[in-house]
Amino acid sequence: MATSRATSAATSMATYVAAGTACLALLLTGCGPDDNGSPGERDGASSATGSVITPTATAPVPHGKGSRLPDDVNGDGYPDLRIPVPSRKGGLPSRIAFVHGSSHGLNPATRTVLRHRDLGLPSEDVTVAGATEVATADLDGDGYADVTTTAGAALDESETERTQATVRTVPYISWGGPGGPGRTRSAARVQLTGPDDGVDAQRPTVGDFNGDGHHDLALIREDRRSLLVLYGPFNRAGKAARTVPYTSPLDGHGEIGDLIADTIADTAGDDDHGGEGGADGADGPRATDLVVHTVNDNDQSGSVLLPAGSHGLSHEGHPLREGNSIAFGDFDGDGRRDVAVGDSGTRNDEPGGETERADIGKTVSVYLKGAARTAGSAPRPLKVPGMSGTLAAADTNGDGTDELAVSLGRGGVELLTLRRGSHATAPRVADRRLLTRAAPASVDGKAVRKGERAARLYGVADFDHDGKDEVVLAWGRGLAFSRYGERPEWWWITDGKADKTAFSSKPFAADKD
Repeated sequence: MATSRATSAATSMATYVAAGTACLALLLTGCGPDDNGSPGERDGASSATGSVITPTATAPVPHGKGSRLPDDVNGDGYPDLRIPVPSRKGGLPSRIAFVHGSSHGLNPATRTVLRHRDLGLPSEDVTVAGATEVATADLDGDGYADVTTTAGAALDESETERTQATVRTVPYISWGGPGGPGRTRSAARVQLTGPDDGVDAQRPTVGDFNGDGHHDLALIREDRRSLLVLYGPFNRAGKAARTVPYTSPLDGHGEIGDLIADTIADTAGDDDHGGEGGADGADGPRATDLVVHTVNDNDQSGSVLLPAGSHGLSHEGHPLREGNSIAFGDFDGDGRRDVAVGDSGTRNDEPGGETERADIGKTVSVYLKGAARTAGSAPRPLKVPGMSGTLAAADTNGDGTDELAVSLGRGGVELLTLRRGSHATAPRVADRRLLTRAAPASVDGKAVRKGERAARLYGVADFDHDGKDEVVLAWGRGLAFSRYGERPEWWWITDGKADKTAFSSKPFAADKD
C-alpha cells in the first residue's frame, strides 16, 4: 500500500509534538561524556548537547492511512522506535513501547505501551515480551504493521500423546490497525507445515524475500539445522500464502544461530534512498537477501548468504567470512545492496586460537554487490580498532550512500564512509566519525561507575522520513547493560551531529493500562 502523508495528518502531528513537549520535565542536564573516564571525542566526534527529558505526559497517537514500512505500527508513513520498557521493580522488561515517528522526528510523549498480555499470547507462555522478542511487519497487507513473537503454546491431549511434548514454540501475530497495535485477547497462531512443527524461541526475521511487496517471515526451526520461509500475505487465521522449508542451508556446517535479512525498501517514500528496485531490477519493491549465521560459543562463526529473487530465496548459499557482526547496506553508493561481515573481537580461548592470523580480529569485510554472489576468498578486511558488537547501515546525509556504523567496545559508534579502492571488490575507508553519549557520574541519586556510563549503538532509522537516517544510542545502568546491552532506559536520537531528542523511558512503566 502506498505511503499516505496528508497535510492534515502532518498538521495534527505537529500539534501533538508541541503539546507533548510542553509537558516534559527535565530529568538531568549535562549528560554528555565527562572527564571521569567516559568516551572522549576525536575525528569529528559529537557529544550530547541537550538534556535527557522525562516524558511523563502522553500525547494522542495519530491514526494513519497505511504504509509499506514494517516498523510503522500506526500506518502514518513514519517509522516507529521499538524499545523495551524498564520494570518498575527492577526485573526483566515486561512491556514493550513504540515511540512514534513524525515529520518532526520522534516525540517520546507520543507512544504506545503494551504489556505481555496485551499481545494476546497464550497464558502458558513464560517468555518476556521485550523489544528483543518481537518483530513488526505488515503481514496481512492492510498497511498497518502487525506484532509477531514466538511463544510456548500448550498442546492439546491428542498432540501430547503423539509428540510426547506438552508445549511447542510457535509464532503468533497480534494484528495492527490505525493508531497502532490494539490490545487483543487472542493472537493468531501462525500455521507452520503441520501440528508437529515448531520453531526456535528467538523472534522471527522480517523481509520481502521475493520482491512482491508483501512482507515475509523467516524462522529457525526447533532442530536449529533448518528454517522456514513464510511468504505473505497472511490471512487472519495465520496462514501464509506459501511456506518453503530449507532443510540444510548451512550444508552440515553446524547449527543455525541467527538470521539477518536486508531491510525492506519503502518504494513510495524512497526509504532505501535509490535502491535497485524489484527482484529483476525494475522499479518497485526489491527482494531482500538473507544471511544464515551459525551458532557461536563466544567465538566468531561463519555464515552463508541466500540471494533473493522473484521466485524467493535461493536454496544455494554463498559462504561468507567468519564474523558475528553482519549488516546490509549500499556502502559504495552504486544503488545496489552490499553486505558487511565483521569480527567483533570475542574469542572463546579454546586450543588452536593461537594459530589465528593476528590481523583478522576487529576487522570488517564488505562484499560489494556481485562479489557476495560468488564463492571465493573474502574481500580485503578493513581494520576497525575498538570494534565490538553490532554493525548497521546509516545514510545520515541523505546522499544515497550508507555509512557503516560500527559499535565500539568502550561505548559509542564509529561511522565509516567507504569508497571503492583500486581493487573493485575491496572498498577503503575515506572518512571516520565518532559518536559518543554517556550518563553522568550520578543518576537518580545513585553513583554510576566510570566504566558503565557509555551509551551503545541500538539502531538506525529515518524517523522523520526526510531521506536522512538517525542513529539511536542507548544507555542502561549496571553490568547487564555495559556488558550485554540489556535493560536500556536512556535514549539519544542523533542525526550524526546533534541530538534531535534524548529521553528516559523509565516513566513508560507507569503508563495506565
